[in-house]
Formats: sequence, C-alpha cells, structure tokens
Amino acid sequence: MFKKLFASIGVGGATVDTVLDKASAFPGGVISGHVLIKGGSVDQAIEYVDLVLMTEAEQKMGDGEVRVAQPLAKFRVSGALTATAGLERRLPFSLTLPMETPVNNAQALASPAYPYTPHVKAAVWIHTDLAIAAAIDAKDRDYLDIHPLPQMQRLIAAMGTLGFAHTSTDVEIGTARVNDIYSSIGCYQEFEFRPMQGGFGRIQEVEITCIARPEGVHVLIEADRRFSRDSYSALLMDANWKNIDWESRLQQLLN
Repeated sequence: MFKKLFASIGVGGATVDTVLDKASAFPGGVISGHVLIKGGSVDQAIEYVDLVLMTEAEQKMGDGEVRVAQPLAKFRVSGALTATAGLERRLPFSLTLPMETPVNNAQALASPAYPYTPHVKAAVWIHTDLAIAAAIDAKDRDYLDIHPLPQMQRLIAAMGTLGFAHTSTDVEIGTARVNDIYSSIGCYQEFEFRPMQGGFGRIQEVEITCIARPEGVHVLIEADRRFSRDSYSALLMDANWKNIDWESRLQQLLN
C-alpha cells in the first residue's frame, strides 16, 4: 500500500524518456524515435502517451510582451496501457512536422558575408505527456534543431546582397496573412533585417514572414521606412523559385 501511495505522488513511480533518432529536421520533415517507459515499484495504469510539438512565442500583454509556451501539434503515441513494475517498454513513433514549424538553426539563418549570426528566439521542442491515473503526470522535453527551407535561405542571401543583414528572428502569437493565405498553427515567425552599414538610409528595417504550403512559400515583406509609412508586399516562391533573380525582385519591392 505504501508503494502505491508513494507512486501516486511521484516517488518510485513510472518514468518516461523520449529518445529521438535525430534532433534536426526541416519544416514538413519527419521526426522519429521511441518513448521509453520504465516501470516503477508498482504496476501503474497509463491513460495515454502524447507527444506535443511546442515553441516559445511572444504574446502581447498590455503595453508589453510576455513569452509563452505555444503548442503547435499533438501526436498520440499510445492509448491506455500498463507500466509494469520493474519493466521497460518502448513505443516507436514517426511524426511529420507542420510546414510552418519555426526554424532556429542560427548558422543556417545567417546572412552570407556578414560576421554575426542572428539572435534567434524560436525554441522548438517535443513535450512528452504521459498521463498516469491517480498520479503526477510524467513529463519530458526534447529540443529540436530546425533548419530553414532552401527558399528561406535564398531570401536571406538576396537580402544580404542588397545590403540587409538578418539580425534576429522570433515567433509571435497570432495569425499572419499573405494575400489569401493564413498561418494555421496559432503563431508565426518573423525574420528581421537591418542595413549592414547602419547610417540613415531610407529603410530602417525589413521584416519577412514565410508561410510554407505544398505549392510553395508565401512571403510577406514589411519595410519600415524613415519619415514615411510602412509598406507591405507579397510574393510566392513556387516550384520555379530557383530560376528567379530574387535580388532584382526584392529590389523592386523595396524601392
């Protein structure tokens, strides 16, 4: 009886650990691995095992902002089962990341020929939720290294050629829209660019938001102009994107 009592408050109870085959991926890519459940001192009933894809996002609160944990997608690994005392159980999984998953590999997001990597505020992780009846939920967190899509890297390189460095990126709670395309995961990522040479150019900052879809990457470009209103432009990097002169396209939009 005492063993059951201790297990119900997390002492001597089952433990969970998610083991990823590989922690790096691209948006829309596949993450695989297994959930390892180790039985404690007594048998315990498990209601379910879920993997939740999470990110950290900024949410407006009054006159300021706070950072919150934002769920992006949930995957059921197992329904009800028993964690048998003293035994291990492996639950294999393979899940597809949403195409809008925020990217966070700073090196891959850096502007070519610019000496600094951007400040990245876009943590992404797998949260393991193992619900144990009449006990404290067992939880596990595994961070992911999400690389940008090739189209995103092409935009960053083109902006660099035009003299704008990718300086930071973050994730914001809300919905982004590019023409008639809306983001769908409850948040969106912004890539911020500033003039490499500083100074008092006409454009102080450029913010780019990408919404990836099967037909291509929809791009929203916001230019913060000195002594003028911000301007907004949209474009689609479709299947023919490798054959486009993006330096010229972006130059036209930013003029």
